[in-house]
Amino acid sequence: MKNHSCHPPGWLVRYTKQSLWALLLISLSQPVLAKRLYDVELIVFKRNQDPASVEESWPAQTDMGSVRRATPVTNNSALQNAGLTPLPRSQWQLTNAYNKLSNHAGFTPMVHVAWRQDDSGRAALPLLRVSAGKDYRDRFNPDGTPVTAQATPSSNTASDSEQAWDEQALETAPPPPPRQPLYELDGTLRVYVQHYLFVEADMVLREPSERRALVEDVVNMPLQTTDAQQGASSNTNNVQVAGLEKVKKQYHIERFLQPYAFTHKRRMRSGEIHYLDNPMMGMIIQVRKAN
Repeated sequence: MKNHSCHPPGWLVRYTKQSLWALLLISLSQPVLAKRLYDVELIVFKRNQDPASVEESWPAQTDMGSVRRATPVTNNSALQNAGLTPLPRSQWQLTNAYNKLSNHAGFTPMVHVAWRQDDSGRAALPLLRVSAGKDYRDRFNPDGTPVTAQATPSSNTASDSEQAWDEQALETAPPPPPRQPLYELDGTLRVYVQHYLFVEADMVLREPSERRALVEDVVNMPLQTTDAQQGASSNTNNVQVAGLEKVKKQYHIERFLQPYAFTHKRRMRSGEIHYLDNPMMGMIIQVRKAN
């Protein structure tokens, strides 16, 4: 008996190869489930009014540590590194609103920027830093108190050896860390999708102001006692009061950098223009479908 090897007909081999190639090409050309893309356009402005005329209970200002770690929204390179695409001005759609704010005496626009992002959730999208305006770091401390010059030791109060030691300590002491920028407007913004579109804003507007600062002078005041008072004291467990410290309260007016917090969370629909504000500042934002 002869062994016959079983070979498929040539037409079947050719058909199978063609089918496999066709399936491969189809699978390669099939687009991956694309993410939705959104164009986000943002305007932030301040109101030109006297802060003293505003009666408002202001929440605590934002954590500046998280602000410094956020991606600067006005830095195109930083946006691209964070996975966002800055939009050219030709694609901005809120320019008329910005111009109206600029031409109005009651407002000063501070930020106008636009970018493209996907529909990722809150944890996947970057936290953006929104900062603009004056830098007050040379005039005020982060807590709002004014920067004061350090006093130098005086020869009237310190010996030559003490002064020499102080000078040596100053020479060997490490330099102080550089002062961080203290912008007029600063804070964070995040736009994300969680079933719906959301925007979260946590910013602060800083304005120079004045306040009454308490100065306490403690003055040693000897207690003047009469003979009758001395006799009374001898009858109360022999407690003698030699003197009292009198506290004189004095006030002075000092410059102070007052923070006005701006904290909002808003659910949005694509295409809507949303206006968020408080008595000191406001924000206009639109999120549009890009695909």
